[in-house]
Amino acid sequence: MALMPPGPETGEQLDWLEVERELGCQLPADFRDLLAVYGVGTVDGCLMVLPAVRGEHESGIPSVGHMTPTPENTAWLSHTKSDYPLWPEPGALVCGLRLVDGNGDLWGAVYWRTTGSVPEQWPVVLWERPRPFVEFDLSMAGLLVKWLTEAADIDFDRRLVFGAPHSRFIHWRVERTMREQGLDPWEYLEPLYIEANEAWEEQNRT
Repeated sequence: MALMPPGPETGEQLDWLEVERELGCQLPADFRDLLAVYGVGTVDGCLMVLPAVRGEHESGIPSVGHMTPTPENTAWLSHTKSDYPLWPEPGALVCGLRLVDGNGDLWGAVYWRTTGSVPEQWPVVLWERPRPFVEFDLSMAGLLVKWLTEAADIDFDRRLVFGAPHSRFIHWRVERTMREQGLDPWEYLEPLYIEANEAWEEQNRT
């Protein structure tokens, strides 16, 4: 919260027993806390905190259930070439965060690898196009904190999440209201992207 203040109209109050029944699993406590404090929304226009539901959500943001690969939902395989089991098999991936590019197209995702019966012990798995899956012995909130503080130590596109004090979380309702008023909620990103893109191009020239 110190690295990225929640802002107005944040937080989701959920019936977690009902969520568990709907999804078929309990979600880790840190993600439940993330939704309680921030809610459903987006960091820096690219990193989406997903709704903890199985089907459609009023925000229009794809849900945990929608983004979790199952035998009925395998479109993601064409992007990732994953050989992980499909949910609800042991070791399957359950999705909590979604990465999109500047055009809103899928760029990656952060999953839990569901090993064992204790969700708090599930490792998180990052997939970022076109790179392979990378597993971290971290919670999902722990990975987010790293992105906000030590992003250079994680091999991912630094032009997506800029880190404190620049990164902002905007709740989906706030974003919708701003757009209805003709405001761009991500206007602050342009100079940050230009700077990060110049650094990225310099790094990739060497």
